[in-house]
Amino acid sequence: MRIEWLAKEGNNRLILIFAGWGTDASFYVGCLHEGWDLAVVSGYSDLSFPDDILLPYRSVAVFAWSMGVYAASQVMTSDKVALAVAVNGTESPADDRSGIPTAIFDGTADSLNERNLMKFRRRMTGKDYDNVRTRLEGCAYGIEQLRDELRCIRQESSVSSGGRLRWQRAYISTGDLIFPAESQRRAWMQNPYSPEIVTLDAPHYVDMSEIIHSILPAGKKVGERFMKASTTYDSQAHAQREITRHLAEMSPEDGFYHRVVEIGPGTGMLTRIIDEKWHPTVMELVDLYPTGRFDITAEQRLHIANAEEWIEDMAEREPGSIDAIVSASAIQWFADPRRFFRNAARLLRPGGLLLCSTFLPDNMKELQQISPYGLVYRSREELEGYLDEYFDAAKLSEKRIEMRFDNARDTLLHLRQTGVGGTARAQVSISALLGMMPTELTYHALCIAAERRNTD
Repeated sequence: MRIEWLAKEGNNRLILIFAGWGTDASFYVGCLHEGWDLAVVSGYSDLSFPDDILLPYRSVAVFAWSMGVYAASQVMTSDKVALAVAVNGTESPADDRSGIPTAIFDGTADSLNERNLMKFRRRMTGKDYDNVRTRLEGCAYGIEQLRDELRCIRQESSVSSGGRLRWQRAYISTGDLIFPAESQRRAWMQNPYSPEIVTLDAPHYVDMSEIIHSILPAGKKVGERFMKASTTYDSQAHAQREITRHLAEMSPEDGFYHRVVEIGPGTGMLTRIIDEKWHPTVMELVDLYPTGRFDITAEQRLHIANAEEWIEDMAEREPGSIDAIVSASAIQWFADPRRFFRNAARLLRPGGLLLCSTFLPDNMKELQQISPYGLVYRSREELEGYLDEYFDAAKLSEKRIEMRFDNARDTLLHLRQTGVGGTARAQVSISALLGMMPTELTYHALCIAAERRNTD
C-alpha cells in the first residue's frame, strides 16, 4: 500500500481516504478539512498497512471509495476507527452477487490498455468526466500497475473476507455502472453491522470532499450557527425542549451531584432543570461559543472549547472528580462516541451519572430528499455496546417527535432559528430549496442515563 499525506499538521484527528482504483492522493486534494490531518491510501497490490501511523491520533475516520472499501475492510479494525463510511464499493469486490460480476472484473484486467482505461473512466464518472478528467490523468499509476492491482485484488478477495471494520454508512449510487447498485445493496443488507444505507442519484464517481465536509462539520462553523440562532432557539426548539424534559425525567430525583459538567448548554434549557432538581454546587459549562451566564444558584464556570477534547483533557488531569455529566442534543456532533464514553467514565467518580441524549439514524429523514449528506447518527445498538464497556445500570429510552409546518418556508425558518438541519453544503437557490423542503420533520432521539462502573 502507498500512504501519501495531504495534511500532517499535528492535529489529533486523522482522515484516512482509501482511494478508488487508479487514483492517488492528487485526486483528493479538495478533501482537506479543518482540524484534521489527511492521508490517502492507494495501491492495493500489497495489502500491508503501517499501523504505527495511527498512534499519534485520538480519532481516525475512514472514507473509502470503490476498491478502497475492500482494502479498508482488510487492514482496518473497529478498535482503531471511530467512523467508517463506504462509497460505491463492497467488501467483496469481485462477486456475482455482492460486487462486480467476476466475468467483467476479469475481463477488465485482461484487456486493460490506455483506450480501455479511458472508456472505464468515462463509465465511472458519467457526465462528470470532463470536470475530473485532468485529475484522473494526473494520477501516477500506469497500465501495468493497474492490471497487477486488479489481479491481486481478485486473488486475495477470493480467499479473504471482511467483517473486522464497523461501517456506519454506505452510499450507493443508482447510476453506478461499475459496482451494480443492487449488488451493493445486497452486500450491505447482509453486513453484520447493518450500516445506514444512503442512495445517491449519481454515477460511480462521487465527490468525496462533499461527503467528508458534511459528515465531519468544522466545530467553529457549528458554534457560529448555533450562536446565530441563540436568540430564537427557545421559541422554536419545541422538539428539543420535549427531548430535554424526557431526559430529565430519567435522572434521579436526588443524589450527591455537587460538581456537574454540562456539554452544550446553549440557552440553558437543561441547565436550569438540573440546577433546580439537584442543587449542585458547581456547574462546569462547556460549549463552542460564549453562552452567557444563567440565572441559577450553582457556581458557573464557562469553558469555550471542543467538548470531546475538554472531557479527555479533564479525565487525564482530574480523574474521578465529577459527580455527573449531562448533555441534551449535543453529542451527535462528536467524532468518536466510544472514546467520549470512555473519557466520561474516567472523569466521573464511581457511581457518577452520565445523562445525555443524541439522535438515531432516521432523525430528520425527510431532509434526505434535499441532500443525502450530513451527520452520521450512530445506531442504538452501537451506542449501547460502547456504554456497556464502561457503565452499569444503563437506561435507554427513545423519543420520537413529529413536527408539522404550514408550508416549506416555515420548515426552513424552523431549521435556521434552531441552528439544526444537517451540514451539507449544496449550492441551491432559495426557490429551489423551498421546492424540495418538506412540511414535516421527524426527530428521533435516544436518551441515556448510566452510572459509571465501580472498578474497585
